[in-house]
Amino acid sequence: MICLIVDHHPVISSGLAQMVRASFPGWQVDIAHTVAAAIEQADAHQPDVVLISLLMPDNSGLALLGHLQQHDPNSRRTASIVIADAPDAETARLCERLGAHGFMSRAHAFTAIAAAIRAVCARQKYFEPAPDTATPVPAPIRFTPRQRDIVDLLLIGYSNKQIACTLNLSSGTVKNYIFDLMRMISVSSRLEMALKIRDSGYQRS
Repeated sequence: MICLIVDHHPVISSGLAQMVRASFPGWQVDIAHTVAAAIEQADAHQPDVVLISLLMPDNSGLALLGHLQQHDPNSRRTASIVIADAPDAETARLCERLGAHGFMSRAHAFTAIAAAIRAVCARQKYFEPAPDTATPVPAPIRFTPRQRDIVDLLLIGYSNKQIACTLNLSSGTVKNYIFDLMRMISVSSRLEMALKIRDSGYQRS
């Protein structure tokens, strides 16, 4: 079994690695300090479990979730657990929609990580806090074709730079599109926008 820990903080990532090795003797434990390195390692080694910090220096951990979901849409192999500095129900819902099997606060990671790994390895969910499933589903949001291109890439975790390269647009143009979309949907962050779009029933092209 292979566990990939994705966290930019060397002390935290090393501590988590020690916890995993102590709880699961014989497992291979790898560490990535950037999302780019994590994607490269995940593609090369196909880890069984990935522990993902949301706050990374080169990109959001959501980008890695989107990559894992895109390359393993049925979650046949890799189980992912998101570790958030400031967990909340909306972030948990978004992570689940992006394919996460578990979600926990960093404050509880060292005490609960073994239980979370056992749960996701058994194909069970481990969420803290549990997603709020009682939230009513809003009406679908309508976009122009170019807005749909932006939104599709945004929902799989692409950064502005990655969106610009993929769609052959300038970074400034992408930034303007993102700003207009946030204003149109009445949100104040990319994370909130992604969650609101997914909750509206939007389907990627």
